[in-house]
Amino acid sequence: MKLCFAPMDWITNWATRYITENIFEQYKEKEDTLQTRTEFMNADGFVINPWWVAKHLLTIQTKNKPIAQLFWWRKENLLKATSLLIENFKENFSWIELNTWCPSNTVMKCWGGSDMLKHRPETLDIIKELSNILKDSWLTFSVKSRAGLNEEDKKEQLWFLIEVSKYTDLLTVHWRTLKQLYMWEADFYFIKKVKKEASCPVIANGWITSYEQASEKFKDFNWIMIGQWAIGNPWIFTKHQPTLDEKIDTIKKHLSLMITTEFRFEKYIKPMKNYTFPQPTIKELEHLEKGIDYNTPYHSIVEFRKYAFQYLKGIPCSREIKQWILQKKTFNEMLEILSLLKNK
Repeated sequence: MKLCFAPMDWITNWATRYITENIFEQYKEKEDTLQTRTEFMNADGFVINPWWVAKHLLTIQTKNKPIAQLFWWRKENLLKATSLLIENFKENFSWIELNTWCPSNTVMKCWGGSDMLKHRPETLDIIKELSNILKDSWLTFSVKSRAGLNEEDKKEQLWFLIEVSKYTDLLTVHWRTLKQLYMWEADFYFIKKVKKEASCPVIANGWITSYEQASEKFKDFNWIMIGQWAIGNPWIFTKHQPTLDEKIDTIKKHLSLMITTEFRFEKYIKPMKNYTFPQPTIKELEHLEKGIDYNTPYHSIVEFRKYAFQYLKGIPCSREIKQWILQKKTFNEMLEILSLLKNK
């Protein structure tokens, strides 16, 4: 089965991808594969002030290279950012993906994400230009989109996606319309229609809650993408059911990697020049982890809460534990909570 970890802003950072890929390699079924994607990076931000958004490009080389995902405001900056990624990060990513899916108001105000579906002729022209830029780079080009703006828009969106598929190597389609936002009633019929007429392979995305459900849906599609249900549950891409001890060990490792992100931001990103910086190696990563001060109130401790709450789903007394976590700001304090979990 071909599986994908969906791109999510402030979620699919390098640490989360690293944890997920390592667990996948440990417990995967023999024929399964896994793609990962970066958080979607603002192309305008990268061109104008790269050090602020280039953290999305941080990656540690694993078995498979991740996919760099972009959204944009100005066309010229999207094209320039794509060229810069090809020039400076070609060895770090397997392909580049354009986000025409995101429903965030912040992204849509910049004419990015789902707002691009309100301007389909212009968007299609942009996709053609991106396709031309990428065809000689040896990088794959893909587009992530959704079922349309609303129910009445699906017919127009179907035509659009069929046209898009002529210029891309892969197409990801989420079954929700923009109006549906995060409603959960899944209907994959629209994606089936896209797959039937598309000129490239199609990835089905939206509310896959388990490995078993993914396996069932895979019969109808080329790839299956899992997003929200993979947060704090990196085992979802496998049949493996983790023990409490496994969850606790994974939380510790994930949190320590998040903290090293703060170190690496200063060391690798801030001093970047000419839109490039050296990607850290496993050896450097391990060295940085050793420098964690367990009594320092790192911002990463706060940022990690959204993962911790998901890791703790289904654990007895998880509500009380979540309240304790909200009060903690150091690694030592988090370790104390985890030790209490082991003793329950």
